[in-house]
Amino acid sequence: MVFGKNFVALFAALLLLSGAVSAAISLSSYTVNPAQVKPGEQGSIAFSISNVLPSSATTTVSPLEGVQVFFAAAPGIEFTAQSPYMVGTIASGGSSVVTVPFKVLPTAKAGVATVSFYVREKDQTDLKTMTAAIQVVNPPIITLSSDRQTIQGTDAINLTIRNDGGAAGRATLRIAEGSNFSFVGMTQIYIGDLSGTGAVVVPIDARNVVEGVTTIPFLLSYQQEGGITTNETKYLTMGVKKEKADVAFTQAEPIVTSQTGALSMKVRNNGKELKDFKIYLEDSYVKPTESKEVKLGDFFQGATREFSIPVFASAEPGVRTVSLRLRWVEGGVDKEEAVAVPIVVNSDAEAAIFLDAKPSPIVAGGDHTLSILVSNVGSYKIQNVEVTLQDSPAYEIFNAQRSQYIGGLESDDFSTVQYRVRMREVAPGNYPVEMSVRYKDQSGVWVSRNQSIDVYVRSKADAAPKNGGDATLPILVALAAAAGGGYWYFKLRKPKDGAKK
Repeated sequence: MVFGKNFVALFAALLLLSGAVSAAISLSSYTVNPAQVKPGEQGSIAFSISNVLPSSATTTVSPLEGVQVFFAAAPGIEFTAQSPYMVGTIASGGSSVVTVPFKVLPTAKAGVATVSFYVREKDQTDLKTMTAAIQVVNPPIITLSSDRQTIQGTDAINLTIRNDGGAAGRATLRIAEGSNFSFVGMTQIYIGDLSGTGAVVVPIDARNVVEGVTTIPFLLSYQQEGGITTNETKYLTMGVKKEKADVAFTQAEPIVTSQTGALSMKVRNNGKELKDFKIYLEDSYVKPTESKEVKLGDFFQGATREFSIPVFASAEPGVRTVSLRLRWVEGGVDKEEAVAVPIVVNSDAEAAIFLDAKPSPIVAGGDHTLSILVSNVGSYKIQNVEVTLQDSPAYEIFNAQRSQYIGGLESDDFSTVQYRVRMREVAPGNYPVEMSVRYKDQSGVWVSRNQSIDVYVRSKADAAPKNGGDATLPILVALAAAAGGGYWYFKLRKPKDGAKK
């Protein structure tokens, strides 16, 4: 059979049409530039749109007409291009690269922000979707500054920490390893959250540092947004100037809190000669009652001097430090140094003991109750108070134990214990009642005090009421008056000036 030319051409066209199939959109993997973006910075997301050839196709596919890319803002992300992004026509087997610019908002939080892109042909409903991840980083921007430019051997600086960047939580401050600087009395300082501007007092030990200008390596450890722990070293330039006088102080005897006394000290010069050496007492709790200045003159090496300053101590009992300022002339230069000297402050704890008897008067051969009142007339609490009535040839004690426990007594507080006694058949006259009280004062020192009070013992005949009168009442009144007068005597003789620490 012979076919005409027109038939052959028609057959070829049919074959061509059978090989052309519907277009298919393919999206490549995306790239974000830069890989990490800070709040306020800009970047872009790029990906490729292809008109792919399906595996079933043998020749070509239809072109992609009017390709569009849709996108919308995400939390913390703002696109600077307008949606939809018009790509246009993509021929069979062709591709087109799409680059969409964006900006990270200043309020964005650190972490991963996700954005979605939707691709379709114009007037078509089928969508191709792609989700891109933007890594937002917001590291802290930390600056350190000090309130002073020079420190001495041991000193304290007010360190200002400013954070102009992202959040930094659970922050700690240390001195970097290998440095001759260290903290006084601690290995690190807990700061907490670093936001805005804050200050922390940092006690610096520079005794092992050579004098001159140097840097302190502060190591900051903190958690960034997202929980990442970061260590950052900040170097603060400081001058180290050692103007210490090599002197040693020794307290001659303790002072008593809430009382006027004398702070007596011995000072020894272990270093070089100090000209015109002066000592100033500048303490908030051990205050001079007269002049705060002590002039010791020229203080030679190896010499020991003694001085005494009248003071009133409002410091709590125990081992405390007193603030002294030293001034001297060395090499023709006026120098000074603030020192903290440990001293012992004793408690003014004092227990007043009073005695009462019922019935009264006390009669030979009679049964009586002796009441012992213990009052804390000191300024601070006393603890573990224990009272003991001693044996006596004048009476017999019926209590099972001679000692009775009271416990703690606050200042101005009192408590009473009773003893049942039987007076022996003794001759009329005065007989001592021996008592003791033991307690622990505020500084932890055990104090024991003994007291003897004479009581008058009458015979039964002398104790009998005369003319129907009651001889007991006047004696009770007299004992009560004596006890009250004694108590107020102890209270009134306590100094009232000075505040407790």
